[in-house]
Amino acid sequence: MIQVIKKGTVMGNTLMKTEAAVVDGFAGYEADTEGHDRPQGAGLIQGTLVKFTNEATWVTRDDDEIGGDLELIAVDVQRVVQKWEDGKPVETRILEPGEKFPDIEALNAEVPQSEWVAGPDNKLRGPWQAQHILYLLDPATMEKYTVATGTVGGRIAVSDLRDKIVWMRKTRGPSIYPVVVLSDKHMNTRFGGRQRPHFGIVRWVRLGGEGGGEVAALPAPEAPPLAPVQEPSVSEDMNDALPGDLAPPKKPAKASNGKRASKSEAA
Repeated sequence: MIQVIKKGTVMGNTLMKTEAAVVDGFAGYEADTEGHDRPQGAGLIQGTLVKFTNEATWVTRDDDEIGGDLELIAVDVQRVVQKWEDGKPVETRILEPGEKFPDIEALNAEVPQSEWVAGPDNKLRGPWQAQHILYLLDPATMEKYTVATGTVGGRIAVSDLRDKIVWMRKTRGPSIYPVVVLSDKHMNTRFGGRQRPHFGIVRWVRLGGEGGGEVAALPAPEAPPLAPVQEPSVSEDMNDALPGDLAPPKKPAKASNGKRASKSEAA
């Protein structure tokens, strides 16, 4: 039986201090050494780094191609601003939720162009770059994947996925996550059409329990019932009655017994 030590419990002459009850060593496992802080921005890439190529394929850092049938759970997203030197980030700023990106052009304008480098299009670009980082998890193996992108197409892909997650959570609750496959989609640019990254949603799952648990598949959401709405008449739309010669003919009044009244009765 595993003994649970609560915060502040005295055992012998030692005061045992723990943040919460721990039933095993996995939750509180720590491999870092005190005083050996990791460099700024370390830990942003978790597991296998994945990138989208100009040939519209997904590959790892070692150029191993990832098939389109690999199903991954999109578990988190980060937005960062980084300054690059010699192919490595030397400054990293992680944006807070709801915080807007700073003006990247203004940041780069303050840097001498001697520090600029050639981008994928062979044009010089400044050292400051905006990055969108998506974290993915293989539910079968618990292998982690990271997609880090600073391209327009990558931003569209991440933003599109984020919008779908937000709307689904409004209808199903906060613990809903999409299962996606790495795909591509056509995008028009000023240089012509090309393929961009796309995260195709296969299904939605709910991650149960605190900190994870069994993954249960969710059925597709049902469309809400829509009540028909009659269009307003011209007079209602204009908030005014029509002149007599333009007004639609009125239906004849009916007598209380359901028969049309005769002239003598009307008189």
